[in-house]
Amino acid sequence: MGEEPRPPLLTAANLLTASRLALLPVIIVGLVSGRGYLAAGGMLLALITDLLDGRLARKLQQASAFGATLDSVVDFVLIYGLFITLYLIGRLAPWQFAVILLAMATVIVSQAPALLRGGAVARTRFSKPAGALQYTFLLFLIGCEVLPALPWLRYLNWALFGVLALAVAGSGIECIASLWRKRRPR
Repeated sequence: MGEEPRPPLLTAANLLTASRLALLPVIIVGLVSGRGYLAAGGMLLALITDLLDGRLARKLQQASAFGATLDSVVDFVLIYGLFITLYLIGRLAPWQFAVILLAMATVIVSQAPALLRGGAVARTRFSKPAGALQYTFLLFLIGCEVLPALPWLRYLNWALFGVLALAVAGSGIECIASLWRKRRPR
C-alpha cells in the first residue's frame, strides 16, 4: 500500500496565516512614522486573521500540522518583531523589553530543536493565554499611539504587563520542564 497523500500546503487558511507577515511591515511603518492609525489598523487586521485562520482550516477540513506550525511561527515573528520595534522607538520600557526578550529566548531554545527536526511546536497550558496576552498588550501599546495620553493608561500598562509576564513565565517554565523531561534518561 502507498503512503497517505499529504495535505496541500497552499490552502486558504495558510494564506490567511501568511498574510500576517505582510501586515508586519505596515504596522512597523505606522509606528516608526508616527501614523498610529495605520499601525492600529494593521494590528487589528493581524488579530482578525489570527482569530479566523484556524477556524477556516477546520471548517474547510484543511487543518494540518504544517498549518498549526506556520501559525505559531508567524505569530512569533509578528509578536516579537513588534515588541522589538516598540522598544526601539521608546514605547516599551527597558525592563519590560528584558522580560519579553527572556521569554523570546526561552521559546527559541525550547522550540527550535523540534522545528528543525520537522516536528510540531510544543503546546503548554500557558501557550494560548500567553499568546492572547501578548496580542492584547501589543494592541494596547499600539492603541496608545492613537489615544490621548491619559494618566490611568500608565497603570493599565503595568497591570497588563504584570499579567503577561506571569503567563510568559509560566509558559517558559513549562517549555523548559518539557525539554528537561525529554533529555533525562529513563
